[in-house]
Amino acid sequence: MHETWSLVRDITEVLGLFLMPLMAWVMWSLINHGKQIIVLEQKVNDSLNQRLGGIEQRVGGLETKIDELGESVTESSLACRMVVHDNNSLHDRINQKFDTLISKLDNIER
Repeated sequence: MHETWSLVRDITEVLGLFLMPLMAWVMWSLINHGKQIIVLEQKVNDSLNQRLGGIEQRVGGLETKIDELGESVTESSLACRMVVHDNNSLHDRINQKFDTLISKLDNIER
């Protein structure tokens, strides 16, 4: 029985000689890969933030242009309304003058 335990102990020591360094190497590799993944993630996040910042600037510029165009359209429509109103006023005045002229001509013919 003692020899069996001795044999088991010897086998575990031999396995330990190979498994311990192997496990240490696996752990070291996992830690290094984890660090590389973290660095890569930071680079990707920085790149995405930079691109999103550029997109936000473009969208902000477009919003400003749209607001300016909206104001320009509003001003133009107001100017057009004023011109149409002035034209209507002139049209009414011309009609009044023609009516007056026609009535005077009618009075002359009678």
